[in-house]
Amino acid sequence: MSESKLPRVGIVGCGAIGSHVARAIDCGEIKAVVSGLCDMDSAAAEKLSCSLKTAPASTSVEDLVASSEIIIECAAGSAVEKLAELCAARGVTLVVMSVGGLKPEHFALFENSPAVLHIPSGAVAGVDGILACAGGQVTSISLTTRKPPQGLKGAAALDEMGVSLDGLTEPLVVFEGPPSEAIKKFPKNINVSTTLALASGAGDSMTVRIVADPAIDTNIHEVRLESPYVNLFVKLENRPSPDNPKTSALAFMSAVAALKKLTSKVRIGT
Repeated sequence: MSESKLPRVGIVGCGAIGSHVARAIDCGEIKAVVSGLCDMDSAAAEKLSCSLKTAPASTSVEDLVASSEIIIECAAGSAVEKLAELCAARGVTLVVMSVGGLKPEHFALFENSPAVLHIPSGAVAGVDGILACAGGQVTSISLTTRKPPQGLKGAAALDEMGVSLDGLTEPLVVFEGPPSEAIKKFPKNINVSTTLALASGAGDSMTVRIVADPAIDTNIHEVRLESPYVNLFVKLENRPSPDNPKTSALAFMSAVAALKKLTSKVRIGT
């Protein structure tokens, strides 16, 4: 397929996830073209652009949406609102990694637009099975996330609670509650909880636990779901991204897989 016929993908956020997505497109792993880059830190966008063969332009979010067929958000929850409005208005597919930034009104926007909102599985597995279970009745669902203290440091919620993770010698539960509160308190660490709550239809009846564990060097997610038809248990031990200890490597791998699925004629999985 000639480059002129390939889908044009705009990347918002040039950190660990955005950079991996850009390189996957640049090397041909994803059959698309990077239409442009956007980051609050223009230097980060310029640096990424210079590392790519195609050297895509660093541009504004408005211009990026106008020149793209697909936008992938790899920035932060605060970027989602504007992107949702722009993409829904222009009929541009939006892939959201910071799913905790989505609000009910954003879903309504896309339901009334030719645009498509796509939420990748991110750093968790079993979402296809959970989606299937949601068609029946989910009796209960919970997520327990364990992270090395370094992966949780800097969360404003810890300062508010007066909790220090320095010198931690045993596991410490730093949060237990519904996903809506989890994402407010740990917006950079627990987007998977929102994905699971949406996929299961459980909303805030789901229980989320976040544990700082000095004995581990992986990000561990344990998902338990019960229904009249299926009991599901998924455990992942994710290596942190080498570029960002707060992000599992599986998150950027999921972003790449989501774009490969969106740009392919062959689609595997629910």
